Formats: sequence, structure tokens, C-alpha cells
Amino acid sequence: MAHTYTQLLYHIVFSSKGRKPWLRDKLQQRLHRYLGGAIRGEGGTAILVGGVEDHVHIFALLRPDKALSD
Repeated sequence: MAHTYTQLLYHIVFSSKGRKPWLRDKLQQRLHRYLGGAIRGEGGTAILVGGVEDHVHIFALLRPDKALSD
């Protein structure tokens, strides 16, 4: 019987509109928690969520039956 192993690791980067530096302190922390929860809600694992005032980096393990666009 054949077995398949898939491990899909993604590095996702996106920025604020116009790269305006409005992601600061409390908002940044809340956004990172929200994004981690959204990934968990889709059945993935948020390994690391971080960034600076004008962009966010997400390193995540996503399920093979889910499209990244979802």
C-alpha cells in the first residue's frame, strides 16, 4: 500500500497599502494574533508571525488539501 507524505511550508509577506507605517505596537500584536488564529482556523499551523510597521511576514505549515488563496 502506498503512503504519501506532504509538508507544505509557506513564507507569506504582505504590506500595508502604500507601505504606510501604521502597524504599530498594540495593533501589530493584535494583527499577528489574528493572523495566527486565521491560519489555525483553516487547519494550518502558524510557526511564526511577525513584521514591522509597514509589512507582515508569516511562516506557516498549511494542509495539502487547502489552497493558499483560501
